[in-house]
Amino acid sequence: MKCEKIKAISLLKTHTSIRGGDAQTRHKVIIRLCLLFALGLVSINAVADQVKLKNGDVITGDILKFSNKKLIVKTNYAGEIKITASEVQSLTSEKPMHIVTYNGDKSYGVLTSDEATKNDMMVIDTQNTSPVKKISMAEIIYINSTPDAAVDEVKWSGNINAGGAISEGNTQTRAVRFDGETIARTLNNRYTLGGTYNRATDRSVNSQFNSRAYAKYDYFFSSKWYGYANSSVENDRFRDIKLFTTTGIGSGYQIYESPELNLSVEGGINYTLKNSYVLENESYPGMRWALKYDQLLFDTTTRLFHEHEVLTGFTENSQTTLRSKTGLRFPLIFNFNATTEFDYLWDSRPVNNLSNYDAKLLFTLGYGW
Repeated sequence: MKCEKIKAISLLKTHTSIRGGDAQTRHKVIIRLCLLFALGLVSINAVADQVKLKNGDVITGDILKFSNKKLIVKTNYAGEIKITASEVQSLTSEKPMHIVTYNGDKSYGVLTSDEATKNDMMVIDTQNTSPVKKISMAEIIYINSTPDAAVDEVKWSGNINAGGAISEGNTQTRAVRFDGETIARTLNNRYTLGGTYNRATDRSVNSQFNSRAYAKYDYFFSSKWYGYANSSVENDRFRDIKLFTTTGIGSGYQIYESPELNLSVEGGINYTLKNSYVLENESYPGMRWALKYDQLLFDTTTRLFHEHEVLTGFTENSQTTLRSKTGLRFPLIFNFNATTEFDYLWDSRPVNNLSNYDAKLLFTLGYGW
């Protein structure tokens, strides 16, 4: 376009200089100006947003919206098309767009490719004096959503897993394991619901029988800080726990939040109610500390995860428990995965002089979303 403008200016000067020339020369100049003007209009109409896919294809059109992991692009040749987010490498826009990331940051600007870094990085040019922002497609949760839609739209994630073992002969054992968690995330809210179930027998005699369910609600005051309310219920016959109930409130800090890396820390107060099979029932106030982390390893789809939670009471004889799980989740096919996981539970007051810890190495198959 700049070259065409320079040529047009040059021709205008030429036309001015030959106004006194013959009619034939003036007609040629006018025709060339008309052609250049038409070429300029075609170039303007050809300007469009671009979507670069991971397979190398480039789609041109108007980027309308991105939400629920779907990018909607309006093209001249196929109308509106939807593209799955995992297939998109980068975007280039000709007009400013409203962009919201997983950590709650909001921007309004033009998206361009960042040639100085990896091909999947983009620059948000806000067209003001502040530094430009660099971002990847994986960090974006909304594009051009209305404020109400951006607040209300829900992003679901989670997994469900199952495993078991059977042995015959000199040993006759049966074991089964189920666990799952689902998370619903909006711009300002996060809802978590999960649970585990373990059952094992040795020669038809129970050797393990426990289950746990938990729920948590987070409200984000900013892109990083949030308040939470949590509750859990647990049963474990071999730890003399008929019903172990915790309820509490506190605050947390979301250090990272993206499809590639998540890390948060929490702390607050809890109230514990313990009903036992043998010992006396008890209840007491206490404190809670928790950490939750997961990350994709080495630009692959294998995910490393670690979680732990510590509950301790304020009274002298109150119980302290530490619960943690660490593992790797390997993708298989069609969102199915395999998980290897190490679970550890430490109890400051084991019943009947039993060991104060339980440790399990698990191998499960599951489905993620």
